[in-house]
Amino acid sequence: MNATTRITRRGFLLSGAALAATGAAARPACAQAYGLDAARFGIVADSSADQTAALQRAINETRITGTPLFLPPGRYLARGLVLRSGARITGVAGASRLVALGDSALVSAQGGDTIGLDGLVFDGVARELGGAQALVDLSGVKAVSITDCTIENSWADGLYLNDCGGRVANTSISGALGAGLFSLDGHDLDITGNHVFDCGDNGIMVWQSAKQPDGAMIANNRVERIHNRSGGDGPYGNGIVVFRGGDVTVTGNHVRDCTFSAIRVNSGSNTIVAQNNCTRLGEVAIFVEFAYDGAVVANNIVDTATHGISVTNLDQGGHLAVVSGNLIRNIEIGDFPEPRGNGIFVSADTSLTGNVVENAAASGFALGFGPYLRNVTATGNVVRKAAVGFEISVVEGIEAVLVADNVISQVSKAAILGMEWDTVVTGDLAEDGAEAYPALTIARNRVG
Repeated sequence: MNATTRITRRGFLLSGAALAATGAAARPACAQAYGLDAARFGIVADSSADQTAALQRAINETRITGTPLFLPPGRYLARGLVLRSGARITGVAGASRLVALGDSALVSAQGGDTIGLDGLVFDGVARELGGAQALVDLSGVKAVSITDCTIENSWADGLYLNDCGGRVANTSISGALGAGLFSLDGHDLDITGNHVFDCGDNGIMVWQSAKQPDGAMIANNRVERIHNRSGGDGPYGNGIVVFRGGDVTVTGNHVRDCTFSAIRVNSGSNTIVAQNNCTRLGEVAIFVEFAYDGAVVANNIVDTATHGISVTNLDQGGHLAVVSGNLIRNIEIGDFPEPRGNGIFVSADTSLTGNVVENAAASGFALGFGPYLRNVTATGNVVRKAAVGFEISVVEGIEAVLVADNVISQVSKAAILGMEWDTVVTGDLAEDGAEAYPALTIARNRVG
C-alpha cells in the first residue's frame, strides 16, 4: 500500500466523525425521499403516549397533496386511524411499527380512489378490536396498495378488504384469530408474494356475496400452519379459499400444514388452479366443489393428504373441468369428515389426463359417486402403489365414461373396480365385465 492510500487509526476516526456528521445532516433529506417526516407533526418514535391525534392530523394533511407520510423506525401507539382517499403512509419495513391500543381497527377506510401503505408493521398485540372486522379494515377503495408490510397479532382478521381493487404484495400476515387476508366483493385484486401463517381459521379468502366475476390473481404466496379454530367440516382451516368468485387464478403458491385444504374453490366460475405446491393437509388438498362451473386444475403437486384433488358435486350443479398434469403422492385414509384416501376424484364433464398418482391408500382415481357421473374421459394417466387403480361408479344413470390408455402398476386389490356408492359390485373391469355397463368404455389400459 503506498502513502496516498495508507489509512491510519487517526485518519479512520476523523473520517468516521465526518461521515457521522454528514449522515446527521443528510437524515432529513433521506426522510424526505420517503415523504414528510412524521416528526414535523409532533409524532415521536418510541413514546409511551397515545399518538392517535397527531397521527390522524398528519394523515389528513399529507393526503391532500398525495405526499407520503413517513414514519421513521420506532413504535407508535394508536387506535382508530382513518384513511381517506389519497392517504399514503410509508416506513422502513420491519422497523416502523404502529401498535394497536385496542377497541377498534388500528387503521380503517371507507371509500376512496387510492390508499397506500408501504413498509409498515401493524401490531394488534392480541387486543380486542371492539367488533371491527380486522386490524387493517378497508372498504370501497378502488386501488389499494399494500406492500412490504407486516400485519400481526390481530384479535380478528388480519387484513379485510371489502369492495376493493389494487394490490397486496410482499406482505407478512400472521397470528390472526380469524383469517389472514379476507377480500369480499373485490375486483381484480392482485395478491402476490405474501407470507400468511399461524392464523386461526383461514389463510387467504376471496369471497363474493353473490356468484359473480371477481378477477383476483392469487399468486406466489406462502401459506402455512392454518388452523380450524371455529370448527366445522371445511369452511375453516384452509390455506386459500375462493367462494362464488369468477375468473380467479390461483397459481404458484406454496401451501402446507393446514387442518383442511390447501386450496378450496366453492361455487366458482372459470377458475384456474395451477402450479401450486401443497403439502401436509388434513383433508382434500385441492377441492373444487358445489356449484362450480368451469375449472382448470393443472400441474400441481400434492404430497401427504387424505385426498389429493376432488372436483365434485354434480348433484349441486358442479361441472366442466380439466384436471391434467398433476402429481399426487402419499394419500392416506383419514377419519374426519370422510375417510377418503383417493388420489383424484372427478364427476362431470371433465377431462382427466396426464396425471400421476403414487401411494394412494384407497385408489389412484375415483370417477363419480352413485348416479353422479357424466361425460368423463380418463386417458393417459399413471397410478402406482395403490389399493385400486380406478374406482368407477356403475350405478344406473351414469353417462358416457371413457377410461383408456392409462398405466396401472402395483395395485394390491384390482386395477379397475365398479362401485355402487361405497360398495364394490364388479370384478376387475380391466380384465372383463365392462360390457355390462353401456355407458362405460374401458380400453387399452396397461396393467403391470
